[in-house]
Amino acid sequence: MRSVVVNSTITLASAPAEVWPLITDTDRTNRLVGGSGNVYKPIEPGSKSSARFVVETRAGGFAMSYEEAPFEWTLNKSFSVYRKMRSGPLRAYTYGITLEPSSDGGTRATLRLELEPRHWALRPIVQIQGARIVAGMSRIAEAIDAHLRDNAPSPFLKPASPANAERLDFARSELAKRGLDATVVQALVELIRTAPDADLVRIRPFEVAHDRGLDGREMLRAFLHAVMLGIVELRWALVCPSCRTANDQVTSLADIGSESHCQLCDLSYGIELDRAVEATFVPHPSVREVTTQMFCVGGPWRTPHVIVQVVIEPGAKRALEAPSEPGRYRLFARGGAVASLEVHADAPVDAVATLEGDDLSPRELRVAPGGSLSVTNATGDPLHVKIERLGYATLAATAHVVTTMSEFRRLFSRDLLKPSTPLKVASCAILFSDLTGSTALYSTAGDAAAFRLVDDHFDVLRKVIDAHGGVVVKTMGDAIMAAFVEPVGGVRAAIECLHAFEKFRVDAENGELTGLKLGLYAGPCYVVTANDAIDYFGQTVNCAARVQHCAESGEILFEEEVYARLPEADKAKLRLLERVETRVKGVEHPLTLVRTKLAVDVVSDHRAVRAAG
Repeated sequence: MRSVVVNSTITLASAPAEVWPLITDTDRTNRLVGGSGNVYKPIEPGSKSSARFVVETRAGGFAMSYEEAPFEWTLNKSFSVYRKMRSGPLRAYTYGITLEPSSDGGTRATLRLELEPRHWALRPIVQIQGARIVAGMSRIAEAIDAHLRDNAPSPFLKPASPANAERLDFARSELAKRGLDATVVQALVELIRTAPDADLVRIRPFEVAHDRGLDGREMLRAFLHAVMLGIVELRWALVCPSCRTANDQVTSLADIGSESHCQLCDLSYGIELDRAVEATFVPHPSVREVTTQMFCVGGPWRTPHVIVQVVIEPGAKRALEAPSEPGRYRLFARGGAVASLEVHADAPVDAVATLEGDDLSPRELRVAPGGSLSVTNATGDPLHVKIERLGYATLAATAHVVTTMSEFRRLFSRDLLKPSTPLKVASCAILFSDLTGSTALYSTAGDAAAFRLVDDHFDVLRKVIDAHGGVVVKTMGDAIMAAFVEPVGGVRAAIECLHAFEKFRVDAENGELTGLKLGLYAGPCYVVTANDAIDYFGQTVNCAARVQHCAESGEILFEEEVYARLPEADKAKLRLLERVETRVKGVEHPLTLVRTKLAVDVVSDHRAVRAAG
């Protein structure tokens, strides 16, 4: 049957790159255009459709279901989606937008909607509904342009469900009493009070802080405390390493298994706490009832790292436009086949790849910026293929980041991993400290006085470690094991630990009998629940312990590679004594370390200050 086609072309003052991230936020635009929420179900196993979901919804008073093919797009230029209807008044639905730069720096936006009625008698109704949808989208595009050009209110600021003002006033007061930054608290409260529902379905604290120019860790602290006050709820999102969207979420770390599956990418993946698990938040229902139903899950806005995505039918060939910026990218096909893509000015203008079985060949591709990458699908299934930017977003509060915060361990001491499921962290910096001279301390000062000094020195180190974004994992005798997200932060903490300890032992009774040595090492390790607490194990932990063992009193030992990365301001706080190598059982190559001391004599300086006072 002949389709109903509705076209609209509008002129926008904003450039395509400015319009793109807003116009492709199809979840929000669908809400505004008057659509109803959708129910998404995985498509039946063995289906020969490119679709990954069957969607149930209502539109124009009709109930309908359809197979939604993956969106196709080229960054800043065009996107479209095809839906094969299973029920309802339509047989097929195709919608797309093309953005073309205009000579004055603006955009010529063309909207196209193609609807195939199931019966000829429905054609007038379909024509009316199609015109309404396109007119609504045109108004949204113009509102986006006004927002970008004239700083007019964003069209996405509404609708918003009502918030409980009394509960939010309580939150503001209680969070302030807990010593949290007043500006951060105000931002949290205002977000929950005024933001549209779409902004609150999956709140990312670092993103909230970044958008407002605030400190990310302080914002995360505020949200963790807000959970304890019943203002928000914590959700652990399981994030696909390819599309980087949350394909599932759980309420406790104990509910996380060792693997997950992304329906969109048709990809099973192992769980890594620093990549695949992210802490997100949603308002508590007593504070604000947020509509969590999705209106769209496949638009380009959900995967901003994807430059191009196309669907390739079996036996067909499609040309993908290469990124305009030189660099390294990844070519990914549904199911997990990947190839490395280098975009370089000296590379050929055209490149060719073939998808066969579970592989993309060749595994390494080179193409010029803006060139053409031709991909042939030699499998028996329609598959979507995409070009992805490499690297992970820094605005994710990963489980690794959260569990290395002392605030989390104190407030959520019962939120532990499943004891039988150790989970991997790709990189973690482990710091060990040891109190030297403790044998002489106990024999000279006696058990009670020695124990008091050891315990007090733990308090000194713990405060420094907390202040530098680390966490004390455990104490062992007179030693501490601490964890940090990255090694530079761990070295900074070690410097301040030694500095604080040297001042502490000047004032502490029997402090002159003791010293402190520290060792740090970073690498992959496993996170596990042990003795009702989150702990770390693996070769990286063994290496860190060995590094600390090699240190002498008053020294910090750590990797030479980390020393090279230290900013000059941090290096200035250290005196480099020598470079050393040591071996660890089970590690093939020796560890190359630097032996350092503090650049200043803290003890003499502190005594001089005391004498002057």
